[in-house]
Amino acid sequence: MSQQNKSQLNGAKSTISRREFLKIGAGAAAGGILAGAGAKAAQAATPLVPRTAPAFLQGAKMELNLMTWFWTEPGRSDAWRAMIKKFHESQSDIHINETGYGENEYFPKILVQAKSGKIEGDMFTETPDGFLRLMKDGHTISLEDVVKKAGVTLSKAQDMLRKDGEVNGLDIVTVRFGLLYNKAMFDKAGVGEPKNMDDWVAGVKALTKKPNQFGIFSPHVAKDPFTTWFVLQQWAVMFDGVWAKGQTPLLTSDPVINGIKLFKTMYDYMPQGTEAAASNKMFGASQIAQMMVVSAAVNEWKNSTDDPNLYGNLRSAKPFWPGGKAITRIHPICINAHTDKDKQDASKVFLSWLYKKENYQELLERCLDVIPAIEGGIRPEYRATLTWADGYDAATAITVPETLGDFVFYNDELGNVVIPHFQDVLTGTASAEDAMGEAQKEAEALAKRVFSS
Repeated sequence: MSQQNKSQLNGAKSTISRREFLKIGAGAAAGGILAGAGAKAAQAATPLVPRTAPAFLQGAKMELNLMTWFWTEPGRSDAWRAMIKKFHESQSDIHINETGYGENEYFPKILVQAKSGKIEGDMFTETPDGFLRLMKDGHTISLEDVVKKAGVTLSKAQDMLRKDGEVNGLDIVTVRFGLLYNKAMFDKAGVGEPKNMDDWVAGVKALTKKPNQFGIFSPHVAKDPFTTWFVLQQWAVMFDGVWAKGQTPLLTSDPVINGIKLFKTMYDYMPQGTEAAASNKMFGASQIAQMMVVSAAVNEWKNSTDDPNLYGNLRSAKPFWPGGKAITRIHPICINAHTDKDKQDASKVFLSWLYKKENYQELLERCLDVIPAIEGGIRPEYRATLTWADGYDAATAITVPETLGDFVFYNDELGNVVIPHFQDVLTGTASAEDAMGEAQKEAEALAKRVFSS
């Protein structure tokens, strides 16, 4: 991208006004614009080529592209548009433009862009696994100066966003898995929060009244492997397991096998063949009683639902599974390492504004989020209104790197190994043990390819 609207100064002008100096900044002055008396003779003979200020500091509005899937999310898109409108009203030098793709398209497209050498957006958001991959490959820059200017203290969880000790992304939504349920449906069926796994299965069975009501849903269709793999990871964690340690896949471990067997049991009480988007509408219409789902999903059912009473009836169950762990996913916003320096500087201005405590709190509340990224990031008055959040808060966090080991850098590839064999279990063509035995062999072959290169 070309830099535009840069001023051209030369030796014919040896002084500048205070207004001009403040626009250009001390860095430019140090570059030779305000030369000392001993250099005046040389200036008269040789034009100076001074350092120039970023275009957005010279009076030309800087246009920045923020690439994210948020623009397609109900509730979250409105929250971000409101905050960007507020930023635009606070200054006139920088304008933020929307760019990106829907969630399922976004992640493969950004990886393709990264492999080609350049990501399209000046700023972009990422998943925890996608971010680590992009940071490792040099697509991000340090944001330490942004944090300092914002005057906030980051949560310890953001340490995973550091490279050489410096934070390269800022968490703008942390989500956690939990069992979200419709209390009105539970009450009508005489079902309470599960106390253990057997209790959970019994409750799901009691809540199922086919064909119009189902006790549970979890993504499972073959043509949406991304969403299926995204949620399936939590099913092994519910048995206090992980999918890999370091470079070793653990697809035949007891927790993984038990998680898949439990899913197969629950599958009988799901609207089989239903895609995730359709299931969200069914949950919003009180046709599905519960889901193992991330906390961020609640925003959709507050803002888009056929049941006006649904939001008030939402609750999350306190962990009843072994270990009580829930995958906790940090989604950072980053500045593109390959965009123009002027645009990087302007992006830092925006992020410094966004991460100021009062603005961060407003974004968190507009998004209906519950896990803060900075100290003091959630107001007690706001948290008290979230009657659905207790179960999410009660879970013990386990990160994506802890869940996937070194395969966190190859999350999609591991998912593409697991999901076809998982489908064999659902269709009854293979047992969980046999299916995951085959998946283990393929995952070990994957490890040899990606970790030896």
